[in-house]
Amino acid sequence: MALPYCEKFGFDDDRIHQRLRWLDFSIEDHVLARRLQREVIQPHITAIVDEFYQWMNSVDEIREMLDSGYDIARLKVTQTAYLRSLGVDFDTPEYFESRLRVGQAHAWIGLNLSIYTCAYFWLTEIILAHFPDSLRNSKEGRQMQTFLHKIVSLDISLAIETYHVAQVTSLEESLARTQQQKDRLRLAASTDSLTGLANHDAIIAELELALSDIAQGDHTVAVVMADLDFFKDVNDTYGHLAGDKVLVEVARRLRAALRGFDRVGRYGGEEFLLILHNATPSTMASVAERVRKRVTSNPIKLPELSLDITMSMGVTMARAGERAEEAIARADAALYAAKEAGRDRVVVN
Repeated sequence: MALPYCEKFGFDDDRIHQRLRWLDFSIEDHVLARRLQREVIQPHITAIVDEFYQWMNSVDEIREMLDSGYDIARLKVTQTAYLRSLGVDFDTPEYFESRLRVGQAHAWIGLNLSIYTCAYFWLTEIILAHFPDSLRNSKEGRQMQTFLHKIVSLDISLAIETYHVAQVTSLEESLARTQQQKDRLRLAASTDSLTGLANHDAIIAELELALSDIAQGDHTVAVVMADLDFFKDVNDTYGHLAGDKVLVEVARRLRAALRGFDRVGRYGGEEFLLILHNATPSTMASVAERVRKRVTSNPIKLPELSLDITMSMGVTMARAGERAEEAIARADAALYAAKEAGRDRVVVN
């Protein structure tokens, strides 16, 4: 028989026996459990259930919950089944499984834990009130009363265990969902919706961070402004939807061409800002040229259309202590020079 709740909450044989030891259960308690069922619970089970629901109706919070649509007759059937099993085979995994399931069910409906423990107290009092006078004051009767308190305490401990874990799990899941939502919002706020690259503000922020790293030591950064040549002609000739598809493909190629630690963002329109980490004055032009060729070497395939594209790039080395706009201004000046020199090339400033 599968025991999913015992497995979920870690109640193997050792932990079951530990819990029973805490409450001083013994083999002799099985005899008391049978007598409790035979002489107290079974003969009075309907009255016990009815009195228990009378008490619950006297508590505003419980009555409001019951009045919200619960089938009372069905709940009484469930309560009756619970009482018929109270203490029966209490030292078996199956008993623990059933009590853990009860706690999980109550956690699902959101029953207040304080009310829950009070309800167990009153259920115990109602059962004790149905002890026959002949049994109440005898040695065996006192032993049965002690057993009743122990078995109810066991049931409470198991129900609270699942209740607590269920609440903690729910809280953890809620926090995880909140964090995921924050992450999605943060990503959306920093991502260009068309290309999936960092947007204007995000790539500028990354450049500012890279510039601060330069001041800390030997780190170097090259800044590249890249612009698609004659992109307006694409939009004018083939429409803006075709132009958007070109931008998406160019963004994909730029990402693929860069090293894992380099960064690229959409600066605006058909302009892209690249941040080349650990580039040097002697290597930055060759790196930019390699990227340019990776982007432009193959036509961009669109439905019923194949477009050859070219790209101009302006490159500059970032300087310690300068702001992002200063480095961008030099790279932009180099980009303008590339355009003036005939486009489809890299110019260093």
